[in-house]
Amino acid sequence: MRTSTVLAAVSTLLLSLPIAKAQSPCVTGWTTSFGGPGLKKGAPFTATVKLTLDQKLADGNAIHGEVQYQIARDASGKTLNEMPMNCTPGEDGQMHQAFQVTVRSGNTMENWTLGDDRMQKIANIVHFPEPVKPSQADIEAMRANARSHPARTNDWQTEKLGTREFAGITANGTRRTQTIPAGEQGNALPLVTVNESWTSSQLNLDMMAIFDDPRRGRTTAEIVELHQGDPDPSLFSPPKDYTIKEQAAPPPATIISSPTTQ
Repeated sequence: MRTSTVLAAVSTLLLSLPIAKAQSPCVTGWTTSFGGPGLKKGAPFTATVKLTLDQKLADGNAIHGEVQYQIARDASGKTLNEMPMNCTPGEDGQMHQAFQVTVRSGNTMENWTLGDDRMQKIANIVHFPEPVKPSQADIEAMRANARSHPARTNDWQTEKLGTREFAGITANGTRRTQTIPAGEQGNALPLVTVNESWTSSQLNLDMMAIFDDPRRGRTTAEIVELHQGDPDPSLFSPPKDYTIKEQAAPPPATIISSPTTQ
């Protein structure tokens, strides 16, 4: 198996960096898809993301892991996202981080796995059909469902954090905090979950995201190197020794909106 500007002078170095490079012993348990295959539309760029996991266990033990990977978007809107997945044993006897690479362009998605050389070298391509808009009956059914399942009003509290700079780019911060009351999920004490994001309106891109949940640990994803402008086109293609396989397209999806309860 396999979520953003500095100076143009670093562009050559950035594009020469190896994709998907683990920086510490292989770790599983990542809780974010920072950058994600669903990168928003915006200016083209190539970026290196540093992903850090810190988790404290009940017996006093602790887990720490770091990994770097790349995300990119070209002027046409095509996006690339690498995501650390599980660990696989290599011929050297060590565990190696596996990465799922996803490239999206319009209704086409291509993905492949990077890791140990013994992994399957296959790139799958799926061409999705255009989504089907819901009928009036579907909309009415969704509204009826919304009325019967009212949204909770005390789930999340939001606060603005002002601005910070990341790799020379100004980003606006938002922190969302959820408090799960004692006993609601079998918890003896209240559980506090914090999600924090720093977003650049200039690039329409998250520069940093923090996911802090006492049940899963703290994951921090931050863009540490950035090059603005169209990426190297080769980033969007699997390695040359990979076999390309076309997959059958799934049935058309229905566009799901958020109709009001009125």
